[in-house]
Amino acid sequence: MAIPASMPEFMIPMYGKYFELLPDKDAYMARIGLAGQEIPLTREGLDRVIWANLTSIPFENIDLYDYDIKVDFGIADLFDKMVIRRRGGYCFELNSLFMALLEELGFEVYPIGVRIMMGGEGFIPAIAHRASIVVLDGKRHFADVGFGNTSAAGGSICIDDSEPQMVHGETYSVEDRPYNHKIILRHKADGPTPEFLFNPDPFQVVDFIAYNNNMAVTGFRAKRIANLRTETGSISIDGDIFRETINGERHETPIPTAEDAMRVLTEVYKMVLTEPLKPEAAIAGPPF
Repeated sequence: MAIPASMPEFMIPMYGKYFELLPDKDAYMARIGLAGQEIPLTREGLDRVIWANLTSIPFENIDLYDYDIKVDFGIADLFDKMVIRRRGGYCFELNSLFMALLEELGFEVYPIGVRIMMGGEGFIPAIAHRASIVVLDGKRHFADVGFGNTSAAGGSICIDDSEPQMVHGETYSVEDRPYNHKIILRHKADGPTPEFLFNPDPFQVVDFIAYNNNMAVTGFRAKRIANLRTETGSISIDGDIFRETINGERHETPIPTAEDAMRVLTEVYKMVLTEPLKPEAAIAGPPF
């Protein structure tokens, strides 16, 4: 999205970076393995870009956990981090840059704030997630490349359809909730489980700043994380364990030192990291 013409000039240095256009669409498309491809403005096209992103750019917290760098989501900085330096990020970063790509591709898209329903519907947590709504043929589709779970939806979910829908091998359904909210349910062997609750109306981009600042000092500093989908499963760093899941079979390998973690991140994930990771003893946990 472009910087709003109505934004007061003195606010542009503070907020303008969140509204910048994607610096180089072709470089982003190459980063996710879609160089030179024409993407139709359809659900199939949207799902192709979502899956390419999920299998190319990891969910990770290296800046926060290892480098103690305050994470921001200005578009130019995100492009440098994820495209040029082959890094990843968490939802406020991943879905910010992804939305900029969708806009460049010609999709009608806007951001939403999301509540992650880990405890079911008995407790309503604070907004702690960013996703996008893409409008296709008058119907709204939930698009998300920033959910840290390695089994996250591999494509879009139409929130205007009440029937269960298959999304990359998983079944989801969407139901209405009070106050114009929607809930996404993931269907497992033991029944449907609430996953996300949200108001599907556009969320103000600048409001994500406060939510991002909150997440940056809490759970994302608890342990080193790097999750990436693959065509046959996933790879993940979970603290001092490297996991690889291939066709449902999980393999685990210890990562005993920061040097070992560096090798995994640079050789397996192909990240560009120029500074050593902090040893475990030097990293403080969450402040509360």
